[in-house]
Amino acid sequence: MYRDYVILAITLLIIALIFAGIRVRKYNWPYLYYLAGIVISAFMFTDPALVGNRFVNILYPLFVPFLYIIGPGVYGSVQPVEVRRNPWHIIHYLPMIVGYTIIFLHWFLDEPGYRQSVFNGRQFDFEHNKMFWPFSDTFIFLGYPIYSTWYYLLTLRKLREYKAPTKQYILPVALIASTPIIIDVVHHFVVGHGLLIQNDEILRYLLLGTIVVIFWDVIIVKPPKPAEVTEIHEVTMERSLTYPGIDEVRNESLALYLSDICEEWHEAVHLKTKNAFIKHSPYSAKDWEDFFFDSKTNWNYLKKFIRIKRALNLMEDGYLIHSNVEELASEIGYSTRASLYLAFKQVMGITLPEYRLEKEI
Repeated sequence: MYRDYVILAITLLIIALIFAGIRVRKYNWPYLYYLAGIVISAFMFTDPALVGNRFVNILYPLFVPFLYIIGPGVYGSVQPVEVRRNPWHIIHYLPMIVGYTIIFLHWFLDEPGYRQSVFNGRQFDFEHNKMFWPFSDTFIFLGYPIYSTWYYLLTLRKLREYKAPTKQYILPVALIASTPIIIDVVHHFVVGHGLLIQNDEILRYLLLGTIVVIFWDVIIVKPPKPAEVTEIHEVTMERSLTYPGIDEVRNESLALYLSDICEEWHEAVHLKTKNAFIKHSPYSAKDWEDFFFDSKTNWNYLKKFIRIKRALNLMEDGYLIHSNVEELASEIGYSTRASLYLAFKQVMGITLPEYRLEKEI
C-alpha cells in the first residue's frame, strides 16, 4: 500500500510536469522550473528503504541546488513577462547558481575531497559533509523549504497586488501549509528522524494533499498567462477595442494620450523601441512604468495593441478593398504578414482571417 502511494504521488507530479510543459512552455517558463524542482524533490526524498539508494546516487549532488528554484519558480510564474526579462530578475536564482558554482569549484580545486563528499552523501552521511562548503549538507537540505516558503509569501503579496482570482491563491497557500511537513520529511531524510512526526510513512501520506493541489493547479486552474497572450478581448464592430486594465490606470491623461495615438498614427512612428517611444511622448519613463504596473501589461503588449488598433481602423475604413494583407502589415510597422497574424491573435483573441470572415471585411 505504501509503495503504491509513493508511485501514485510521483506519477501525478510527472504527469503535471508533462502537461504543463505542453501547455505553458511558450509563456511561463518559471512555472516549469517550479514543477521540475518539485519532481526532483519527490525523487530525492522518497523513502530510501522503499526504493533503495538509486535515486540519491543519481540526484546527489548535481540536482541539489535545483531545489532552490522551487520558490522563485512559483514567484516568477505570477510576474509579467517584462519583469521576467529584466536582467535583475536573475537575482532570484542566485542560490541555485551559487550552488552549482560551489560544486564546480569543489571538483576543480579539490577533486579527492569532492569524491569523498559525494561518497559520504550517497551513504547518507550529511551532517558532517560539506559538499557546499562552508555550509554543511544538512544546512543546505533543511534551508530549501524555508527559502521556498519565503517566496510563497512573496507570491501571495504579488497576487494581491495584481488582484488575481481567488483560485490562484490556493497553490501558494497549500505550499505554505505543507512547509512543516516538508521540513519534517527532509529532516528525516538527512538526520534519520522527523522533528514532529517520527513515522516517515505518515509524513509522506500527509503530503498527498499538497500533491493533489499541485496536480489540480496544473490541470484545472492553469498558471496565469501574461496579458500579451491572454485571449480576453471581445471582438466588436466598433473601434472600441479597450486596453486591458485601462480602468485601473491612475494617470488619466496618459490613458487619453494612448487613445489619441491609436487614432493619430503619425504619433506612433517611434514604436520600434521603447526608449524612442517614451522620449517622443509627453510622459516620463516613470509615468510609463506606473502605467504598465497599473494595467498589468508591458511595453511589448502596448506596441502590439497600438498597431492592431490601427489595423482595425484601416480595415473598417476599407483599406483591404484596394490593398492586401502584406501591405496592411507594412503600413502598421510589421515586416511580414506572419508577424501581423501573430500579434492580431494575441491582442484580439481570434485570427485575422476569422475576424475578416465574421465582420465581412
